[in-house]
Amino acid sequence: MADRHPLRRRDRRRARRRDRGPRAAGSRDGGHVRSRAVTRRGRLAAAGPDARRSSPSRRTPDPSSGPVVSVGTSGPQGPVRTCVGCRVAGPRSALLRVVVSADGTGTPVLVVDERRSMPGRGAWLHPDITCFELAERRRAFGRALRTQGQPGTDAVRRYVEGHEKHEQHGVTGSSR
Repeated sequence: MADRHPLRRRDRRRARRRDRGPRAAGSRDGGHVRSRAVTRRGRLAAAGPDARRSSPSRRTPDPSSGPVVSVGTSGPQGPVRTCVGCRVAGPRSALLRVVVSADGTGTPVLVVDERRSMPGRGAWLHPDITCFELAERRRAFGRALRTQGQPGTDAVRRYVEGHEKHEQHGVTGSSR
């Protein structure tokens, strides 16, 4: 606390000034030597032509290091989302987007956003009943959508069950 007293701080400044030595006669800044601000571009120019102007990233990989190969992928996949039920990341095209909507009474209800374009915060879910039940049991919809309480999930359950029946019929129909 004693070091923070304003009078003691001023005394320390005066002592530092005295230790610097004589001031230059005609200088505006009282003889203080100031360092020149150097920009990043200036440092890179001084470093020479081999200095990188930006660090490599996934968007702009370093061309001298060769081709960038992702492990386990065969090319650009597109956007990746995480299922709120099983917490496994997957392509956006393989997951359902679920949003909160108000029903006639004003109660929050979950709705499947088939076109993936409805306004508001969305949660992503595999079209699988086990993922849906996991998300429901963990109360993940309310957390992911940042709603008070748990919204109604009946419409999503019906959609997921109908989607599974459709998938089963599609598989058995093609095996005949």
